[in-house]
Amino acid sequence: MNIDQTRSLLARLDPPSALHGDARQSRGRVSCSMESRRNEAEFERFARTIRRWLRREAYDVCGDWHEADDLVQVALYQIYRNWSRLDRRDGLGAYARRVVVHSFISERRRKRWRHEVLALEAVETEQSAAPQVDVDVRVALLPALKRLGSRQRAVLTLRFLRDLSVEETARELGCATSTVTSQTVRALNTLRRDVEF
Repeated sequence: MNIDQTRSLLARLDPPSALHGDARQSRGRVSCSMESRRNEAEFERFARTIRRWLRREAYDVCGDWHEADDLVQVALYQIYRNWSRLDRRDGLGAYARRVVVHSFISERRRKRWRHEVLALEAVETEQSAAPQVDVDVRVALLPALKRLGSRQRAVLTLRFLRDLSVEETARELGCATSTVTSQTVRALNTLRRDVEF
């Protein structure tokens, strides 16, 4: 979904209130509409610059490119809705990542969420002369990470892939540092039990 599609979706969900006002209200909205156009232009620049990075962040949290795209759209929608109220626009990357992580966790908490697992048979291929250890480790880790709970996966992603401290991770997730520590220990123990190197 591109910016124009997002804008048209927002227009359908939140029709302009000028349609319901009288002439005095609509005259006062002329200056607001100029401000609105400026805000939209700023948001479009922001969305273009952050989309690729935010998609990678979302993928690191959820492990699926399609779900990452959905999380990015949710994050951009929420940022767009609050754009005029956001004061510090230089620190929006961290805010956008926080929205992605919270959206991922809340989506997994919903009872109706079900994840379909497709099982494909492995195709035999020739071994290359130089084994790629990093690829083998990644191939072994990804399924194990997907089996973790959403909270544990988010903690590991923020702590080890994004190299955030315990305090920074707790701030991102909105929880206590002891929760981050315990979730990290439990997740690492689960990974050690499930994956052998």
